[in-house]
Amino acid sequence: MSRSPLILRTSAKHNSSADRGQVLSLLSSAVSIGALQGPHGTRSRRNSPKPWHRSKARTRIVPRRIVGIIKFVLVAALLCLPTAPICASDTSEANRLMVEAVHHIQDSDLEPSAHGKFALLKQAYDKLLTIVKRYPSTDLAVKLATGQRIGEISLEAVRQAMERARPAEPRQPGAPLHFWKHMRSVVALALPPGRQWAWTAGGDGVEVLRDLATGETLRTWRHPARPTAATISPDGERVLTADRNGGARLVASQTAEVLREWGHDRSVSSVALSRDGGKALVAAGNEALLVDIRALEVVRIWSHRAPATAVAWSPDARLILAGFADGKALLGDARSGRTLSEWMHEGSGGGGVTSAHFSADGSKVLTGAANFRAVLRDTTTGRTLREWQVGKKVTAVALSRDGRWALTGDDGWEVELHDAQGGRTMRKWRYDSWPQAVAFSADGRQAFMGFADGAAILCEIRIPANRGNYKRTFLNSERGCW
Repeated sequence: MSRSPLILRTSAKHNSSADRGQVLSLLSSAVSIGALQGPHGTRSRRNSPKPWHRSKARTRIVPRRIVGIIKFVLVAALLCLPTAPICASDTSEANRLMVEAVHHIQDSDLEPSAHGKFALLKQAYDKLLTIVKRYPSTDLAVKLATGQRIGEISLEAVRQAMERARPAEPRQPGAPLHFWKHMRSVVALALPPGRQWAWTAGGDGVEVLRDLATGETLRTWRHPARPTAATISPDGERVLTADRNGGARLVASQTAEVLREWGHDRSVSSVALSRDGGKALVAAGNEALLVDIRALEVVRIWSHRAPATAVAWSPDARLILAGFADGKALLGDARSGRTLSEWMHEGSGGGGVTSAHFSADGSKVLTGAANFRAVLRDTTTGRTLREWQVGKKVTAVALSRDGRWALTGDDGWEVELHDAQGGRTMRKWRYDSWPQAVAFSADGRQAFMGFADGAAILCEIRIPANRGNYKRTFLNSERGCW
Protein backbone atom coordinates (compact mmCIF):
# COMPACT_ATOMS: atom_id res chain seq x y z
CA MET A 1 0.00 0.00 0.00
CA SER A 2 2.95 2.33 0.45
CA ARG A 3 3.57 2.27 -3.34
CA SER A 4 0.06 3.44 -4.18
CA PRO A 5 0.94 7.18 -4.20
CA LEU A 6 3.74 6.57 -6.71
CA ILE A 7 1.44 4.61 -9.02
CA LEU A 8 -1.17 7.36 -8.66
CA ARG A 9 1.21 10.13 -9.75
CA THR A 10 2.49 8.09 -12.68
CA SER A 11 -1.05 7.48 -13.96
CA ALA A 12 -1.84 11.18 -13.62
CA LYS A 13 1.28 12.17 -15.50
CA HIS A 14 0.75 9.83 -18.47
CA ASN A 15 -3.06 10.06 -18.36
CA SER A 16 -3.33 6.43 -19.37
CA SER A 17 -6.82 5.01 -19.05
CA ALA A 18 -5.41 1.49 -18.71
CA ASP A 19 -3.08 2.51 -15.86
CA ARG A 20 -5.88 4.40 -14.17
CA GLY A 21 -8.18 1.39 -14.37
CA GLN A 22 -5.43 -0.83 -12.97
CA VAL A 23 -4.86 1.51 -10.04
CA LEU A 24 -8.60 1.75 -9.34
CA SER A 25 -8.78 -2.05 -9.37
CA LEU A 26 -5.84 -2.33 -6.97
CA LEU A 27 -7.26 0.27 -4.63
CA SER A 28 -10.71 -1.31 -4.62
CA SER A 29 -9.10 -4.61 -3.78
CA ALA A 30 -7.09 -2.95 -1.04
CA VAL A 31 -10.17 -1.29 0.40
CA SER A 32 -12.11 -4.53 0.38
CA ILE A 33 -9.18 -6.40 1.99
CA GLY A 34 -8.76 -3.65 4.58
CA ALA A 35 -12.41 -3.91 5.45
CA LEU A 36 -11.92 -7.55 6.27
CA GLN A 37 -8.52 -7.29 7.96
CA GLY A 38 -7.66 -5.77 11.27
CA PRO A 39 -4.20 -4.90 12.59
CA HIS A 40 -3.50 -8.62 13.20
CA GLY A 41 -4.83 -10.10 9.96
CA THR A 42 -8.19 -11.58 9.06
CA ARG A 43 -10.61 -11.93 11.97
CA SER A 44 -13.98 -13.62 11.88
CA ARG A 45 -16.87 -12.88 14.15
CA ARG A 46 -16.18 -16.07 16.07
CA ASN A 47 -12.74 -14.74 17.05
CA SER A 48 -14.13 -11.34 18.15
CA PRO A 49 -13.09 -10.17 21.64
CA LYS A 50 -14.95 -11.66 24.54
CA PRO A 51 -17.04 -9.41 26.73
CA TRP A 52 -14.41 -9.52 29.47
CA HIS A 53 -11.80 -8.22 26.93
CA ARG A 54 -13.62 -4.94 26.14
CA SER A 55 -10.69 -2.67 26.99
CA LYS A 56 -8.47 -4.61 24.58
CA ALA A 57 -11.11 -4.44 21.84
CA ARG A 58 -11.39 -0.67 22.21
CA THR A 59 -7.64 -0.26 21.66
CA ARG A 60 -8.01 -2.05 18.29
CA ILE A 61 -10.82 0.24 17.04
CA VAL A 62 -8.60 3.33 16.81
CA PRO A 63 -6.09 1.90 14.25
CA ARG A 64 -8.99 0.64 12.08
CA ARG A 65 -10.55 4.10 11.89
CA ILE A 66 -7.21 5.69 11.01
CA VAL A 67 -6.60 3.13 8.26
CA GLY A 68 -10.11 3.77 6.87
CA ILE A 69 -9.54 7.54 6.75
CA ILE A 70 -6.19 7.09 4.99
CA LYS A 71 -7.76 4.80 2.39
CA PHE A 72 -10.60 7.29 1.76
CA VAL A 73 -8.06 10.10 1.21
CA LEU A 74 -6.09 7.95 -1.23
CA VAL A 75 -9.18 7.06 -3.26
CA ALA A 76 -10.31 10.71 -3.40
CA ALA A 77 -6.82 11.77 -4.53
CA LEU A 78 -6.83 9.11 -7.25
CA LEU A 79 -10.19 10.31 -8.59
CA CYS A 80 -9.35 14.02 -8.48
CA LEU A 81 -5.78 14.25 -9.81
CA PRO A 82 -6.37 12.84 -13.34
CA THR A 83 -9.15 15.39 -14.01
CA ALA A 84 -6.77 18.23 -14.82
CA PRO A 85 -5.60 16.89 -18.23
CA ILE A 86 -9.18 15.77 -19.03
CA CYS A 87 -10.57 19.27 -18.34
CA ALA A 88 -7.80 20.78 -20.44
CA SER A 89 -8.80 18.48 -23.30
CA ASP A 90 -12.48 19.48 -22.90
CA THR A 91 -11.56 23.15 -23.01
CA SER A 92 -9.53 22.73 -26.19
CA GLU A 93 -12.36 20.82 -27.89
CA ALA A 94 -14.92 23.44 -26.84
CA ASN A 95 -12.63 26.21 -28.16
CA ARG A 96 -12.25 24.38 -31.47
CA LEU A 97 -16.02 24.06 -31.88
CA MET A 98 -16.49 27.71 -30.96
CA VAL A 99 -14.02 28.83 -33.62
CA GLU A 100 -15.76 26.69 -36.24
CA ALA A 101 -19.14 28.13 -35.25
CA VAL A 102 -17.78 31.68 -35.60
CA HIS A 103 -16.49 30.85 -39.09
CA HIS A 104 -19.92 29.49 -40.10
CA ILE A 105 -21.63 32.65 -38.84
CA GLN A 106 -19.19 34.88 -40.72
CA ASP A 107 -19.66 32.84 -43.90
CA SER A 108 -23.44 33.10 -43.59
CA ASP A 109 -23.21 36.91 -43.91
CA LEU A 110 -21.62 36.46 -47.35
CA GLU A 111 -23.89 33.64 -48.52
CA PRO A 112 -26.33 34.90 -51.21
CA SER A 113 -28.80 32.01 -51.20
CA ALA A 114 -31.40 31.56 -48.48
CA HIS A 115 -30.85 27.80 -48.27
CA GLY A 116 -27.07 28.22 -47.96
CA LYS A 117 -27.42 30.91 -45.28
CA PHE A 118 -29.79 28.72 -43.28
CA ALA A 119 -27.47 25.69 -43.59
CA LEU A 120 -24.46 27.64 -42.29
CA LEU A 121 -26.36 29.09 -39.35
CA LYS A 122 -27.73 25.66 -38.49
CA GLN A 123 -24.21 24.20 -38.46
CA ALA A 124 -23.08 27.00 -36.16
CA TYR A 125 -26.07 26.43 -33.86
CA ASP A 126 -25.41 22.68 -33.74
CA LYS A 127 -21.78 23.24 -32.78
CA LEU A 128 -22.78 25.59 -29.96
CA LEU A 129 -25.25 22.99 -28.71
CA THR A 130 -22.48 20.36 -28.83
CA ILE A 131 -20.35 22.55 -26.56
CA VAL A 132 -23.17 22.76 -24.01
CA LYS A 133 -24.04 19.05 -24.11
CA ARG A 134 -20.62 17.38 -24.38
CA TYR A 135 -18.42 19.79 -22.45
CA PRO A 136 -20.72 21.24 -19.75
CA SER A 137 -17.85 21.92 -17.30
CA THR A 138 -16.10 24.41 -19.60
CA ASP A 139 -16.48 28.17 -19.32
CA LEU A 140 -17.87 28.38 -22.86
CA ALA A 141 -20.64 25.88 -22.07
CA VAL A 142 -21.61 27.72 -18.89
CA LYS A 143 -21.85 31.07 -20.70
CA LEU A 144 -23.85 29.61 -23.59
CA ALA A 145 -26.24 27.72 -21.31
CA THR A 146 -26.92 30.78 -19.15
CA GLY A 147 -27.61 33.07 -22.12
CA GLN A 148 -24.43 35.14 -21.81
CA ARG A 149 -22.87 36.65 -24.92
CA ILE A 150 -19.42 35.60 -26.08
CA GLY A 151 -18.46 38.65 -28.08
CA GLU A 152 -21.55 39.16 -30.25
CA ILE A 153 -22.56 35.49 -30.16
CA SER A 154 -25.13 33.80 -27.94
CA LEU A 155 -27.12 30.60 -28.33
CA GLU A 156 -30.46 32.45 -28.55
CA ALA A 157 -29.17 35.04 -31.04
CA VAL A 158 -27.90 32.33 -33.39
CA ARG A 159 -31.18 30.43 -33.07
CA GLN A 160 -33.22 33.51 -33.93
CA ALA A 161 -30.99 34.29 -36.90
CA MET A 162 -31.38 30.70 -38.08
CA GLU A 163 -35.20 30.90 -37.82
CA ARG A 164 -35.24 34.18 -39.75
CA ALA A 165 -33.13 32.64 -42.49
CA ARG A 166 -35.20 29.44 -42.68
CA PRO A 167 -36.54 29.22 -46.24
CA ALA A 168 -40.29 28.93 -46.62
CA GLU A 169 -41.26 25.32 -47.23
CA PRO A 170 -43.64 24.69 -50.10
CA ARG A 171 -47.13 24.14 -48.76
CA GLN A 172 -48.47 20.68 -49.38
CA PRO A 173 -51.73 20.42 -51.33
CA GLY A 174 -54.55 20.59 -48.86
CA ALA A 175 -52.47 22.08 -46.06
CA PRO A 176 -54.03 24.97 -44.10
CA LEU A 177 -52.64 28.44 -44.64
CA HIS A 178 -52.15 28.70 -40.86
CA PHE A 179 -52.76 26.48 -37.85
CA TRP A 180 -52.67 28.22 -34.46
CA LYS A 181 -53.48 26.99 -30.97
CA HIS A 182 -54.94 28.45 -27.76
CA MET A 183 -54.73 26.73 -24.39
CA ARG A 184 -58.55 26.68 -24.23
CA SER A 185 -61.42 26.87 -26.68
CA VAL A 186 -61.58 29.66 -29.24
CA VAL A 187 -64.29 32.13 -28.18
CA ALA A 188 -64.18 34.40 -31.23
CA LEU A 189 -62.05 35.20 -34.29
CA ALA A 190 -62.01 37.57 -37.24
CA LEU A 191 -60.18 38.70 -40.39
CA PRO A 192 -60.96 42.46 -40.45
CA PRO A 193 -61.16 44.03 -43.94
CA GLY A 194 -58.03 45.90 -44.99
CA ARG A 195 -55.92 44.33 -42.25
CA GLN A 196 -52.98 41.99 -42.78
CA TRP A 197 -53.53 40.18 -39.50
CA ALA A 198 -55.93 37.76 -37.88
CA TRP A 199 -57.50 38.17 -34.44
CA THR A 200 -58.40 35.31 -32.08
CA ALA A 201 -59.75 35.30 -28.53
CA GLY A 202 -59.35 32.15 -26.42
CA GLY A 203 -61.19 30.83 -23.41
CA ASP A 204 -57.86 31.09 -21.56
CA GLY A 205 -58.30 34.89 -21.61
CA VAL A 206 -55.53 35.44 -24.16
CA GLU A 207 -56.22 37.54 -27.26
CA VAL A 208 -53.73 37.49 -30.12
CA LEU A 209 -53.04 39.38 -33.35
CA ARG A 210 -51.08 37.29 -35.87
CA ASP A 211 -49.46 38.25 -39.17
CA LEU A 212 -51.27 36.60 -42.09
CA ALA A 213 -48.12 36.41 -44.22
CA THR A 214 -45.75 34.83 -41.70
CA GLY A 215 -48.10 33.54 -39.00
CA GLU A 216 -46.00 35.25 -36.32
CA THR A 217 -47.57 36.82 -33.24
CA LEU A 218 -47.77 40.60 -33.48
CA ARG A 219 -49.47 41.45 -30.17
CA THR A 220 -50.95 39.66 -27.19
CA TRP A 221 -53.05 40.80 -24.24
CA ARG A 222 -55.16 39.09 -21.60
CA HIS A 223 -58.67 39.49 -20.21
CA PRO A 224 -58.70 39.34 -16.38
CA ALA A 225 -61.21 36.44 -16.30
CA ARG A 226 -62.10 33.60 -18.63
CA PRO A 227 -64.16 35.26 -21.38
CA THR A 228 -67.53 33.94 -22.52
CA ALA A 229 -67.94 36.39 -25.40
CA ALA A 230 -65.71 38.58 -27.55
CA THR A 231 -65.95 40.64 -30.73
CA ILE A 232 -63.95 43.10 -32.81
CA SER A 233 -65.23 46.28 -34.41
CA PRO A 234 -65.74 46.17 -38.20
CA ASP A 235 -62.69 48.42 -38.76
CA GLY A 236 -60.52 46.24 -36.51
CA GLU A 237 -59.58 49.09 -34.17
CA ARG A 238 -61.30 47.96 -30.96
CA VAL A 239 -61.93 44.65 -29.24
CA LEU A 240 -64.67 44.00 -26.68
CA THR A 241 -64.43 41.03 -24.31
CA ALA A 242 -66.87 39.96 -21.57
CA ASP A 243 -67.00 37.15 -19.00
CA ARG A 244 -69.49 35.14 -16.97
CA ASN A 245 -69.04 37.50 -14.00
CA GLY A 246 -70.52 40.35 -16.06
CA GLY A 247 -67.23 42.18 -16.57
CA ALA A 248 -66.66 43.89 -19.93
CA ARG A 249 -63.46 45.46 -21.27
CA LEU A 250 -62.81 47.51 -24.41
CA VAL A 251 -59.23 47.38 -25.72
CA ALA A 252 -57.42 49.14 -28.58
CA SER A 253 -56.20 46.35 -30.86
CA GLN A 254 -53.07 48.18 -32.06
CA THR A 255 -51.72 49.11 -28.62
CA ALA A 256 -53.53 46.70 -26.24
CA GLU A 257 -54.52 49.80 -24.21
CA VAL A 258 -57.61 49.37 -22.06
CA LEU A 259 -60.07 52.06 -23.17
CA ARG A 260 -63.09 51.26 -21.01
CA GLU A 261 -64.17 48.79 -18.33
CA TRP A 262 -67.60 48.24 -16.84
CA GLY A 263 -69.69 45.50 -15.28
CA HIS A 264 -73.13 43.91 -15.53
CA ASP A 265 -74.99 42.22 -12.71
CA ARG A 266 -75.54 39.11 -14.84
CA SER A 267 -73.40 36.78 -16.91
CA VAL A 268 -72.71 37.96 -20.47
CA SER A 269 -73.24 35.36 -23.23
CA SER A 270 -72.71 37.43 -26.41
CA VAL A 271 -71.44 40.88 -27.48
CA ALA A 272 -71.30 43.04 -30.61
CA LEU A 273 -69.68 46.41 -31.42
CA SER A 274 -70.71 49.35 -33.59
CA ARG A 275 -68.44 50.39 -36.46
CA ASP A 276 -66.78 53.18 -34.49
CA GLY A 277 -66.60 51.15 -31.29
CA GLY A 278 -68.63 53.74 -29.40
CA LYS A 279 -71.59 51.49 -28.64
CA ALA A 280 -71.94 47.86 -27.63
CA LEU A 281 -74.74 45.32 -27.84
CA VAL A 282 -74.65 42.96 -24.86
CA ALA A 283 -76.66 39.79 -24.13
CA ALA A 284 -76.99 39.63 -20.35
CA GLY A 285 -79.67 37.68 -18.52
CA ASN A 286 -82.92 37.80 -20.50
CA GLU A 287 -82.11 41.17 -22.09
CA ALA A 288 -80.23 42.57 -25.05
CA LEU A 289 -78.74 45.89 -23.93
CA LEU A 290 -77.52 48.71 -26.15
CA VAL A 291 -74.75 50.41 -24.16
CA ASP A 292 -73.21 53.81 -24.85
CA ILE A 293 -69.59 53.03 -24.00
CA ARG A 294 -68.46 56.64 -23.76
CA ALA A 295 -71.19 57.58 -21.27
CA LEU A 296 -71.40 54.10 -19.75
CA GLU A 297 -75.18 54.06 -19.82
CA VAL A 298 -77.82 51.74 -21.27
CA VAL A 299 -79.58 53.40 -24.22
CA ARG A 300 -81.95 50.63 -25.39
CA ILE A 301 -83.28 47.37 -23.93
CA TRP A 302 -84.87 44.43 -25.74
CA SER A 303 -86.16 41.91 -23.22
CA HIS A 304 -87.81 38.50 -23.37
CA ARG A 305 -88.88 35.80 -20.93
CA ALA A 306 -86.02 33.49 -22.00
CA PRO A 307 -82.27 34.23 -21.60
CA ALA A 308 -80.57 36.15 -24.40
CA THR A 309 -78.04 33.87 -26.10
CA ALA A 310 -76.81 35.71 -29.22
CA VAL A 311 -76.58 39.27 -30.53
CA ALA A 312 -75.36 40.82 -33.79
CA TRP A 313 -75.02 44.34 -35.17
CA SER A 314 -75.23 45.22 -38.86
CA PRO A 315 -72.05 46.87 -40.24
CA ASP A 316 -74.01 50.00 -41.19
CA ALA A 317 -75.15 50.31 -37.52
CA ARG A 318 -78.84 50.46 -38.47
CA LEU A 319 -80.03 47.05 -37.29
CA ILE A 320 -79.54 44.73 -34.36
CA LEU A 321 -80.52 41.11 -33.89
CA ALA A 322 -81.11 39.43 -30.54
CA GLY A 323 -81.58 35.67 -30.19
CA PHE A 324 -83.03 33.91 -27.14
CA ALA A 325 -82.85 30.46 -25.59
CA ASP A 326 -86.41 29.52 -26.55
CA GLY A 327 -85.66 30.01 -30.27
CA LYS A 328 -87.02 33.52 -30.68
CA ALA A 329 -85.08 35.94 -32.92
CA LEU A 330 -85.79 39.68 -32.76
CA LEU A 331 -84.77 42.20 -35.43
CA GLY A 332 -84.68 45.76 -34.10
CA ASP A 333 -83.90 49.32 -35.13
CA ALA A 334 -80.73 50.41 -33.31
CA ARG A 335 -81.63 54.10 -33.38
CA SER A 336 -85.26 54.02 -32.24
CA GLY A 337 -85.28 50.73 -30.36
CA ARG A 338 -88.36 49.62 -32.32
CA THR A 339 -88.81 45.90 -33.02
CA LEU A 340 -89.04 45.40 -36.80
CA SER A 341 -89.76 41.67 -36.98
CA GLU A 342 -89.70 38.47 -34.94
CA TRP A 343 -89.55 34.77 -35.78
CA MET A 344 -89.09 31.45 -34.03
CA HIS A 345 -86.59 28.66 -34.62
CA GLU A 346 -88.79 25.69 -33.92
CA GLY A 347 -88.16 21.98 -34.07
CA SER A 348 -86.05 19.34 -32.35
CA GLY A 349 -83.10 20.16 -30.14
CA GLY A 350 -84.75 22.96 -28.15
CA GLY A 351 -84.41 25.61 -30.84
CA GLY A 352 -82.32 28.15 -28.91
CA VAL A 353 -80.55 30.72 -31.10
CA THR A 354 -76.79 30.18 -30.84
CA SER A 355 -75.30 32.69 -33.29
CA ALA A 356 -76.13 35.40 -35.84
CA HIS A 357 -74.33 37.37 -38.56
CA PHE A 358 -75.29 40.21 -40.93
CA SER A 359 -74.15 40.69 -44.51
CA ALA A 360 -71.94 43.73 -45.21
CA ASP A 361 -74.85 45.87 -46.49
CA GLY A 362 -77.21 44.72 -43.74
CA SER A 363 -79.75 43.37 -46.25
CA LYS A 364 -79.47 39.78 -45.01
CA VAL A 365 -79.02 38.12 -41.65
CA LEU A 366 -78.02 34.51 -40.97
CA THR A 367 -79.01 32.80 -37.71
CA GLY A 368 -78.07 29.39 -36.35
CA ALA A 369 -80.00 27.46 -33.72
CA ALA A 370 -80.00 24.32 -31.62
CA ASN A 371 -82.74 22.84 -33.81
CA PHE A 372 -80.06 21.78 -36.35
CA ARG A 373 -80.98 24.61 -38.74
CA ALA A 374 -79.41 27.77 -40.13
CA VAL A 375 -81.77 30.33 -41.67
CA LEU A 376 -80.96 33.21 -44.06
CA ARG A 377 -83.53 36.04 -43.99
CA ASP A 378 -84.15 39.29 -45.83
CA THR A 379 -84.02 42.08 -43.23
CA THR A 380 -86.36 44.34 -45.22
CA THR A 381 -89.22 41.93 -45.89
CA GLY A 382 -88.53 39.37 -43.16
CA ARG A 383 -88.84 36.62 -45.77
CA THR A 384 -86.83 33.41 -45.45
CA LEU A 385 -84.38 33.20 -48.34
CA ARG A 386 -82.57 29.94 -47.56
CA GLU A 387 -82.61 27.29 -44.88
CA TRP A 388 -80.01 24.59 -44.28
CA GLN A 389 -80.39 21.60 -42.00
CA VAL A 390 -77.20 20.10 -40.56
CA GLY A 391 -76.64 16.93 -38.57
CA LYS A 392 -76.24 18.53 -35.14
CA LYS A 393 -76.81 21.72 -33.14
CA VAL A 394 -75.53 24.78 -35.04
CA THR A 395 -72.78 26.44 -32.98
CA ALA A 396 -71.48 29.19 -35.31
CA VAL A 397 -72.46 30.99 -38.52
CA ALA A 398 -70.91 33.56 -40.86
CA LEU A 399 -71.82 35.33 -44.14
CA SER A 400 -69.36 36.51 -46.76
CA ARG A 401 -69.32 40.27 -47.36
CA ASP A 402 -71.07 39.94 -50.72
CA GLY A 403 -73.69 37.61 -49.22
CA ARG A 404 -72.88 34.84 -51.69
CA TRP A 405 -71.51 32.23 -49.28
CA ALA A 406 -72.51 31.04 -45.81
CA LEU A 407 -70.51 29.10 -43.23
CA THR A 408 -72.07 26.95 -40.50
CA GLY A 409 -70.41 24.99 -37.71
CA ASP A 410 -72.17 22.29 -35.72
CA ASP A 411 -71.78 19.89 -32.82
CA GLY A 412 -71.09 17.11 -35.29
CA TRP A 413 -67.53 18.48 -35.55
CA GLU A 414 -68.13 19.81 -39.05
CA VAL A 415 -67.95 23.20 -40.79
CA GLU A 416 -70.02 23.51 -43.97
CA LEU A 417 -69.80 25.95 -46.87
CA HIS A 418 -73.15 26.77 -48.46
CA ASP A 419 -74.12 28.60 -51.63
CA ALA A 420 -76.38 31.35 -50.29
CA GLN A 421 -77.85 31.93 -53.75
CA GLY A 422 -78.42 28.40 -54.96
CA GLY A 423 -78.81 26.82 -51.53
CA ARG A 424 -76.43 23.90 -52.17
CA THR A 425 -73.81 22.69 -49.71
CA MET A 426 -70.50 23.04 -51.54
CA ARG A 427 -68.06 21.41 -49.14
CA LYS A 428 -67.56 20.18 -45.57
CA TRP A 429 -64.55 20.30 -43.28
CA ARG A 430 -64.31 17.87 -40.37
CA TYR A 431 -62.08 18.26 -37.32
CA ASP A 432 -61.49 16.44 -34.02
CA SER A 433 -63.48 19.01 -32.02
CA TRP A 434 -66.64 21.06 -32.48
CA PRO A 435 -66.39 24.55 -34.03
CA GLN A 436 -66.98 27.54 -31.76
CA ALA A 437 -66.50 30.40 -34.26
CA VAL A 438 -66.27 30.82 -38.04
CA ALA A 439 -65.48 33.79 -40.30
CA PHE A 440 -64.72 34.73 -43.91
CA SER A 441 -61.87 36.83 -45.23
CA ALA A 442 -62.84 40.15 -46.81
CA ASP A 443 -62.64 38.70 -50.35
CA GLY A 444 -64.49 35.52 -49.38
CA ARG A 445 -61.65 33.26 -50.53
CA GLN A 446 -60.58 32.06 -47.09
CA ALA A 447 -62.44 30.39 -44.22
CA PHE A 448 -61.31 30.96 -40.63
CA MET A 449 -62.44 28.37 -38.08
CA GLY A 450 -61.99 28.16 -34.29
CA PHE A 451 -62.60 24.98 -32.29
CA ALA A 452 -63.27 23.89 -28.73
CA ASP A 453 -59.79 22.39 -28.30
CA GLY A 454 -58.21 25.81 -28.97
CA ALA A 455 -57.27 25.28 -32.62
CA ALA A 456 -57.68 28.19 -35.05
CA ILE A 457 -57.37 27.09 -38.69
CA LEU A 458 -57.22 29.32 -41.77
CA CYS A 459 -58.05 27.57 -45.03
CA GLU A 460 -58.26 28.54 -48.66
CA ILE A 461 -61.70 27.92 -50.13
CA ARG A 462 -61.73 25.83 -53.27
CA ILE A 463 -65.04 25.06 -54.89
CA PRO A 464 -65.30 21.54 -56.37
CA ALA A 465 -65.50 21.39 -60.16
CA ASN A 466 -68.64 19.28 -59.87
CA ARG A 467 -70.94 21.57 -57.92
CA GLY A 468 -73.63 18.95 -57.70
CA ASN A 469 -71.75 17.02 -54.98
CA TYR A 470 -70.04 18.53 -51.98
CA LYS A 471 -66.57 17.45 -50.93
CA ARG A 472 -65.71 16.48 -47.34
CA THR A 473 -62.20 17.11 -46.05
CA PHE A 474 -60.59 16.15 -42.74
CA LEU A 475 -58.76 18.99 -41.05
CA ASN A 476 -55.43 18.75 -39.22
CA SER A 477 -52.24 20.74 -38.90
CA GLU A 478 -50.73 19.45 -42.18
CA ARG A 479 -53.51 18.58 -44.60
CA GLY A 480 -57.21 19.10 -44.94
CA CYS A 481 -58.28 22.40 -46.52
CA TRP A 482 -58.75 21.61 -50.21
